[in-house]
Order: sequence, then C-alpha cells, then structure tokens
Amino acid sequence: MSLMKFVRVIEGYGHLWAVKEPDKEYDELTSLFENWNNADYLLDFFQDNIEDLRNNFHIEKISEAIQDTFEDADELEELILEFPYTENLDGLFVPLDITDATYVELARGKARNWNRHKHASWLRIYAIRLETNVYVVTGGAIKLTHLMQDKEHTSVELDKLNKCKAFLKANGVFDKDSFMDLNDEG
Repeated sequence: MSLMKFVRVIEGYGHLWAVKEPDKEYDELTSLFENWNNADYLLDFFQDNIEDLRNNFHIEKISEAIQDTFEDADELEELILEFPYTENLDGLFVPLDITDATYVELARGKARNWNRHKHASWLRIYAIRLETNVYVVTGGAIKLTHLMQDKEHTSVELDKLNKCKAFLKANGVFDKDSFMDLNDEG
C-alpha cells in the first residue's frame, strides 16, 4: 500500500494520470481546473498577487486577469484532455528546466497554452514524464513570476513535483509498466 495515490484522468487511456490526496475531493488536475474556473478563487488570488500581475504582465484590472484565466483554462483543458491532443502530450509538456532535459527517466515537466495570443499564459500544469506521451500530473499554478522559488504557491508546487518524483523512484518506477505495477493495474 503506497502513501501516494494516482488516478486515471481519462477512463480507458493510460497516458495521463494525476496525484489524488486521500483527504481531497478531487485529483490534482481536476482541482486546477476547478480553481481556474472559479471567479472567487481567482479574485482572491489576483488581489493577493496584484503587484506581480502589474509588474510582469502590465495588467491593472483584476477583472481582465480573471477573464484571461477563464479563456486560457478552457484552451488548456482542451489541449490536455481532448483528442487528438491527448495522444501527443510530449508536444504539450516541456522539461521543467535544463536538468530535466538531460534525464529521460522521470523527468519533471510543465505544460501551458504555448500559443496564447494576448499575453504569455500564466497557467502551468506540472507533471512527471514516465515515458513517451505518458505523464503523472502533480499539480499546477498561476505563475506570475520568473522562478518557481519566487513565490510560496509555486514553491509548494515545485516541492510536490520533487516529492512525487522521489516517491516514484523509491518505489522502482521508471516507465509506464512499472507505474502500473505500483498502482496495482499491471
């Protein structure tokens, strides 16, 4: 029995998984989209981070940031969940940093809407790559600063990513098959 639980994001497909904490209602990916489509959550977030929004994105109105987030979340959800995009997750996720680009096994990755028109997307989905087009989502964030370490909420996401990678490695996971064995679906 493992301490970390994982759920399939799309029934019948074994290419996208998400961490599911036992005490939480939703898995990590579902939670992200719930928050990114919740005006109250976004209002609180952008009020708390208004300086980063102004300084890094030159947006003064929180209502504009909320609307942009709704639009971006819809587009990102389509990219990650709808066919044919789901068959090519390697086209959506990129290595988190240079160290992840050199290690193929359990590389940390990030996804966002890379073709956002108005301004660069601030939405991020973080995941561990098990093998070609197979990922485990560990969380995500609204990233308004350059480095994840710059803000507590993104630093927490970095910790979740690193803990999941360490957990998988400690439990002998190195590809989809070993992950399925760990998850009792082998």
